Amino acid sequence: MGNVPGKIDQEDSFNDVRPDSSYNTTSSNSVIKQYDEEASSRVRTRRTTSLVNNILNGNNARTKTGSHLSSTSRRKTSREKELAKEAHAKQLVVRCSETVDGGFLAPFGCYSFEKLDYDATVVKNLIIKRKLAPFYTPLQDFDESWTRDELIKIVDGLPLHDTFDENLEEFEDVPIGNLRKSTFNESIDKSLSKKEQRRMHAKIFRARLYKKRILWQENENETFLERKLEMKRIGSKSSNVEDNTSSQPRKNYHLPSDDLKYTLYKNGSECPICFLYFPGPFNYSKCCQQPICTECFVQIKRADPHFPHDEVDPTEPQTNDSEKDPNLLTSEPANCPYCATASFSITYQPPTNRETGIGGMPADSYVYKDAAISRADGGQPNISAITSDTIRPDWEIKLNKERARLMRRSANATAIHISNRLIDPSHSTRRNTSHSITPIHDESTSASRSPEPTINELEDQMVREAIRLSLEDQDNRKKSKNRNTSLRP
Repeated sequence: MGNVPGKIDQEDSFNDVRPDSSYNTTSSNSVIKQYDEEASSRVRTRRTTSLVNNILNGNNARTKTGSHLSSTSRRKTSREKELAKEAHAKQLVVRCSETVDGGFLAPFGCYSFEKLDYDATVVKNLIIKRKLAPFYTPLQDFDESWTRDELIKIVDGLPLHDTFDENLEEFEDVPIGNLRKSTFNESIDKSLSKKEQRRMHAKIFRARLYKKRILWQENENETFLERKLEMKRIGSKSSNVEDNTSSQPRKNYHLPSDDLKYTLYKNGSECPICFLYFPGPFNYSKCCQQPICTECFVQIKRADPHFPHDEVDPTEPQTNDSEKDPNLLTSEPANCPYCATASFSITYQPPTNRETGIGGMPADSYVYKDAAISRADGGQPNISAITSDTIRPDWEIKLNKERARLMRRSANATAIHISNRLIDPSHSTRRNTSHSITPIHDESTSASRSPEPTINELEDQMVREAIRLSLEDQDNRKKSKNRNTSLRP
């Protein structure tokens, strides 16, 4: 069996060259040349690895270097993303103190939370400025034969928000830990792999956020009910006792008066999309003048980034999406849900006879005025049109992120391909033969081998690719910076 010779033994064997050795002077020079080629190949491999790493990690390095210059140039950490999601969820809580013309600034809950991915701050500002209809509490049905007292009694029983399913099957047996604590690492099974731990972390976060949303909304519901009871007690006292309370400052409970409740729902109508009964006036599509409630409007958005849908030619070979140019990614504006007109937009004409809540009189001070609510007219020039892009201003950022992701994946594949071309295909064969040395008996044989690809040409190709990626990355950062600057008030 014999022992494997060590490095010193190998060096001694090469230094101890005798005249009667099987290696003559020519073969000895050939052996030295062969080892020089192997050393050169190893150096070339290290250079290749360095170039590949520069291409793969160049964008990340540039991002880290410029992170102190602009907060938008760096990627958010997972914790920052979680905090942003919690902040968004808090803005979707319906609060009885945030009302406009009898409606609210947050949705009732006709659709799932995952579909409420619009910019809540933008939507709230549009409602406050009365450019978008508020979120009203809907009725399942409406009967025109209801009397005033019957209608007010039904409206009094409406909740702030739709009921939650507290036992979702998706979050069954998911440990949520203490919701008052900001971290929940102790709830993650450390025996799992890193990938499984990340999945478990994401699932626990979703479950915790769902439970938090329930608690946040329940707190507002309790405040809503307490104010209702207090207003009823004050109303019964004022009807039985005559005193000088009119001189005392009146507390604003942000609750609608009976006249406002009646005015709201006696002039309502049904949304053609969700078939729920809402107070008017509605938003109206600018193209075909069809009504749409705000609950349904915020669901409409652009298509996700995708490649153009080209006509398929069965005779031509199909190109995979991974092989297409990432710059071809597109995202078309939303179409009208009624007439399929491109670039769907809506208009809204606010009521003139019930300006209550934010920017108006207190809701509990409203007195009924018999004035017809005018229908929104998209032809009036003083009414601004609102699109799905208005409430999702980050659509272009998401499109560029997807393009950048595909560019990175394409660059990785290109770098790996070039790296494989740079490595001598016979290098691995020589390395895996237990360092055995096969003498080359004729130098002309080595010279007659086919030449390898020019290393300078391949390196130039990689440098050009790195420069192209760098320029694209720099251009995207400039566009993002200019866009963020233009969006600032």
